[in-house]
This record gives sequence, C-alpha cells and structure tokens, in this order.
Amino acid sequence: MEATVTTGAAPHGARHGDDYRTASFAQRRLWFLDQLAEDSSDSLLPLALRTRGPLDVPALERALTGVVDRHEVLRTRFTAVDGEPVPRVDGPGGAVLERTEAGSAGELFARELGRPLDLATQHPMRAVLARLAPDDHLLLLVVHHIAVDGWSWDVLLRELAAGYRGEAVAPPALRYADFARAQAERLSGPRMERLLGYWRDRLRGTAPLDLPTDRPRPRFWDGSGDVVRFTLPADLVADVDRVAREHRATRYMLLLAVYQALLARCTGRTDIAVCTTMADRGHAGTAELIGPFVNTVVLRTDLSGEPAFGALLERVRTGVLKDLSHADAPFDHVVRAVGGERDLSRHPLAQASFTLLNTAQRPVVLPGLEAELVAPPLTGTTMDVFLDLSLRADGGIAARLQYATALFDAGTMHRFASAYTGLLRAVLDDPRTPVAELARRLEPLPDGSAPDGSAPHAAGVRPEARWSTAPDRPAGPAPAVAVAGDPGAPA
Repeated sequence: MEATVTTGAAPHGARHGDDYRTASFAQRRLWFLDQLAEDSSDSLLPLALRTRGPLDVPALERALTGVVDRHEVLRTRFTAVDGEPVPRVDGPGGAVLERTEAGSAGELFARELGRPLDLATQHPMRAVLARLAPDDHLLLLVVHHIAVDGWSWDVLLRELAAGYRGEAVAPPALRYADFARAQAERLSGPRMERLLGYWRDRLRGTAPLDLPTDRPRPRFWDGSGDVVRFTLPADLVADVDRVAREHRATRYMLLLAVYQALLARCTGRTDIAVCTTMADRGHAGTAELIGPFVNTVVLRTDLSGEPAFGALLERVRTGVLKDLSHADAPFDHVVRAVGGERDLSRHPLAQASFTLLNTAQRPVVLPGLEAELVAPPLTGTTMDVFLDLSLRADGGIAARLQYATALFDAGTMHRFASAYTGLLRAVLDDPRTPVAELARRLEPLPDGSAPDGSAPHAAGVRPEARWSTAPDRPAGPAPAVAVAGDPGAPA
C-alpha cells in the first residue's frame, strides 16, 4: 500500500525551480555538514503523531499539503553553485503523503529514520502515514534540520490540526527567505567584527571538557548516541522558580548553574563552557514561521573559589546576560575567530550542551480522534553530553540526557541524571553552602568517586588515552571529500 505529503522527490520540472533565495547562516552550516556526511541521516529530525479512531486520511493529506504550501522552506531544494548552497523553491501543490503498514511504532522507526534525504533533488520533509491496526495510525514526519528548529514543530502541529479540522489558516506575513536575506545584511561588516571580537576575548583559552569516560575517545567523532529520560516534578520546578526570583535570576540560569556545577564536579575543573542554542525569533513575523532560526552559543562560567550557590548563580546570571547579547554571531564564524587546533574527536569549543524549552507543548486536537506525540528513538549526538529540558503541561520538566555511546555506558549516564536531580535539590535546600561541597556529598557520583574519596567504581575510572588502540574508522582508505568555495565566506 504505497502512495508517497513531499516531500520526497521534488516535482519534475517544477516551474519555480529557478526561484533563487539566500541561505541563512544556519542553513549554510547544515548544508556543508550534509555534504561532508554523505548519505547520512544525522541531521534528520523526526516527529511522530499517533491517532486512534476513524482517521480522515484525505483531510490529513489536505492539511499537510496546506502546511507545505504556506511554508516554502519545506519545498526548497539546495543545489551547489561554485561550492555554495543555493536554495531553489519549488511551486506549491507537490506534497505527497506516503502510506504504508507497520506492526508497531518501533518497526516504522527502524524502517524510516535511517533513510537519508538528498537536499539537491528532494524537499527537506518526508511524511509517512503508517496503519498499525484498524483505526490506529502513526504519522511520521522526518525533516532535515535545514528546514526546522524546535519552535517550528509547534507551528507545524498547530497548522496541521487546524487544517484537519477544516479551519482557514492564514499564510505567514514573512517568508523564511526574507529573514535569511535580512540576517545576511545585518550580520556583516563592522557589526560582525564587533561580535567576533567579543567571542575571541570571551573564549580565549577554553580547554576541552575532558569528562571521565567509560572508553577511550575515538580519534574521529563517532556520532552514535542514546538518551536517558527523567522528570523534574512540578513541586521541584516551583522551588527552582522561587529561588531564582530571590536571586534576580531565571529558571534557565538556575538549571544551567546546577548543570555546570555538576560538570565541574565530574571533571575536577572550575572553568566550564557549555553550548546552548538560541532562536533568533525576536523580529516581527518570525514566530509564525517554520525554519531553522537557531544558533549555537557558548556559555562559559568560572566556578573557582568554591562559591556558595547564590554566588555561583550571580556569576552565571552575569555571564549569560553578556553572552546572549552577542548571540547573533554565527557559531562557525566564532569557531574560526577563536582559532586553535581543530580536534576531530570532539565538538569545537564545548563538548556539553544545555537547552530549556520554557513553553509546554500544546495538545493536538483532532475531532473524533485520540492524538498523542510518540517519542522516537534518539540514536545520534554531536556532543559528549547534552541536557535538553522541556516544560510539561503539569508544570514539571521532561529531561532528556543525550550522550555519546562511544564514550559512556547507559549506567554512567543514569547516575549522571540522578546526580543532577540530587544536586538541584541540594542547592535549593541550602544555597549558602559551597556548591562544590554539596556536590561532593552525592552518591554515587558520575565520576565514580565515593563521598569519602575512596576508590572509584570501575565504570567511572578515567581511562588512559590510548589513541593507538582507540576505536576508529573501519579499515581501508577514507573516501575523498571535495569542498569548494571561498574559505573566507560566511558559514
């Protein structure tokens, strides 16, 4: 039972195929990564919606077609011209919904999530509707990161549900291409140089995080990952908000401070830098657009002197406010500006990441149906560890701790997650005690050390860096990669 909305291959001979646009900084970076990782699915982001009840498939297809027609970023191909990505927007009306059958959600995920998308010949979204049982369906949207960010999912689901209900949905007042062009004009010349000058000074001397690992680090980044899921209950989040207000800080700042304190405890270091992603959606009209508006920003904190948590939170607050006021600088430009030797075994500048989505996911309302989002498996990561927090409708926070499976065992990461929750409770109960002292009381600790400093657990021993025996690429010569274009061009 095959039928395939495209967002598979772009319509042959599309009349709008020569409609050129400007690629944003985020799109250029993701395109270059896609060229280097040929036939990879690493940049594909899945969303799965399960429905139970009599699904109106034609109505769903019309709704999905409407979303693609309104948001041209979902019908944009990227071709190479002189080594640079050139967006080409195809005309509306080419959306196709693939229909299939599967015995379970897991079977569908296994079949679909590894299928790559060719950005030159295909649109960046693939939509598959699987029939799991009578009146039981799973809609799987697989979208390349070049076309979406986390905020985009809410826009897409809201418009999809409204279209299914037969409601009129107004097109956005702004096109993503308008944003990309304005961004290119804004981030150029003296303004760009001022931003990069800030980051040269801010990140000078940043050293690798060097978390204790269960295995030696491969010489080349593996990219394989897994996830540990846990929850911060609503009463704990309420305490977070209370203490944050008392220190003129935000929920984000407090949860970040605890994360950096835990990383400091695990590594024995006091200079902790983590990545975060910020959405450039402060401009009029961008809130209703689907597209990648995110940029990676490095947040660096000095934990020296064993500060009490209140003092640490003030340091984090001051640093975050300064850093985010310079968050426009494209991450690739920052990496080049900071300089230093490129280590292919780890993410540049920072190897841990932290994000917080402070708005709860809205329920998807489809008449006559029970609808729920299904969490697809996460099998890749660009970071050693990545703590991703999302507010829930009940006031709690859903936490995902993604980690590199080439470095860590699941048990180690479960201990890390438990330690984060334990340290969070400890600093809320006693914000005047030095954070390092509170962290030393945790047991078991992610680095394997007992609170009394006795012998570490076997799983937490810092491994000897035996590069000659570390896992590496398969035997045989690596395929040649050709990259063209101006090395000084924006990325």
